[in-house]
Amino acid sequence: MLQYKDTHKLSELKNSFTHSWYETDFIFKTLRCFSFSQLNKSLSFFKVKGYKFDLVMSILIALPFINVSTVNQLSGIIAPQKDVFYRLKNSKTICWRFILWLFAIKFCKLTHNQQAEHNTKCLIFDDTTIAKSGKCIEGVSRVWDHVQNRSILGFKLLLMGLWDGTSFIPLDFSLHREVGKNKAKSYGLSGKQIKKQKKVKRKAGTHAYDRIKEADQDKITSMIKMLKRAVSHKIDFEYVLTDSWFTCEALIEQVYQIKQRCVKLIGMYSKVKTKFNFRGKSLTYKQIRNYLGKPKRCRSLKLYYLQAHVNYKGYAIQLFFCKQGQNGKWKVILTTDNTISFIQLIELYQTRWTIEVFFKESKQLLRLGKCQSETFDAQIADLTITMIQHILLTFRHRYDTYETKGALFEQIQHDTALLRLNERLWGLFVELINIITELFDDIDSEALLKKMINDETAMKKISLLLNPDFDEKNIA
Repeated sequence: MLQYKDTHKLSELKNSFTHSWYETDFIFKTLRCFSFSQLNKSLSFFKVKGYKFDLVMSILIALPFINVSTVNQLSGIIAPQKDVFYRLKNSKTICWRFILWLFAIKFCKLTHNQQAEHNTKCLIFDDTTIAKSGKCIEGVSRVWDHVQNRSILGFKLLLMGLWDGTSFIPLDFSLHREVGKNKAKSYGLSGKQIKKQKKVKRKAGTHAYDRIKEADQDKITSMIKMLKRAVSHKIDFEYVLTDSWFTCEALIEQVYQIKQRCVKLIGMYSKVKTKFNFRGKSLTYKQIRNYLGKPKRCRSLKLYYLQAHVNYKGYAIQLFFCKQGQNGKWKVILTTDNTISFIQLIELYQTRWTIEVFFKESKQLLRLGKCQSETFDAQIADLTITMIQHILLTFRHRYDTYETKGALFEQIQHDTALLRLNERLWGLFVELINIITELFDDIDSEALLKKMINDETAMKKISLLLNPDFDEKNIA
């Protein structure tokens, strides 16, 4: 539910409309801040033809910042040849999940003193499609793309990220394929196409073996495992945010089972047949809504809403029903926080859009999912490297922007007028979307905005509206 008056909650989304800068040597400076060599001590045993892991890894991380898309373009420039990089990415012994966690935890430690005490930290889950063009890629299948509303060849990327009140960083991910509904064509491919796919033998119990098995695991199970890892790594968060696909009984149970701290769930809910205990009766959320009578109107958000305290299998839960305008469609938001107000709920749930911004920026600027290697191990390695690049970019941006109060003050003086104009334009843009969705019953505001964010042509036009100095060449 996006509202034009809450533009400060959407600052991360607006930042994606402007070009992200780089310097050719910034990556190596930032790696030193992360004590990169020490982070990779656990992998010091791994060498590729005499080259240390941290050297080869540093080069792979730096590629997009020196305008190089593939390692083939480095031929003759550096000593390691392309086969060195391919062997590293195809390795079955490297735990890429462990490496990503090392960088994420280091980021949290480095930025701990920079975070305000009142910032609400949220763990966010969502998935996106990773398109592929080769049917011979190991484990590739046809997956449903909700943005394009059709099936495409590729994978589903399930991501868990952390919003610390200032920035979003990726923590963990899993890559999945979909069997499909057509039993005659498993994974949406013919028998011949599946036979032609790359097949690699892996020993049971290795990291590579676990990852390829994870591809056939349902996403709810993967999400629960990621949540447990976040708790075990002592990641500081107060809320878990999900969309309607991931809000389920298993997640509610897992959130209540976290004993180390008080964690709450906020998620859109759409499972119509679920029965809740309300006023001594077992009712669906639609039946509960009919019991609540006339809805209240929130003037600041321009939303109508209803609120109900229910019980679900022994768990105390709040259901919020909200809609835009008198003729809008009702949406249900479920939360395990029984003290939260409606305005607080909407403000917190809006931060879920930061993960959509991550998907957009990473695909556009860092080539997320563009790897065309035929091995599943290389796909995992490439996605991990891209997420590390995003963490380093986020870290550098925060410290360049807020390094000193003097620098912050000068920047505010320089950008105040433009920011005010951008906020008004952004507010007008979101308000127009709300008006359109009220006029047409079959249009959903969130689905419409998500589709526009993922359309490059639309984003270029919006960028020009918000920033007249925006140069289309900057996002190439």
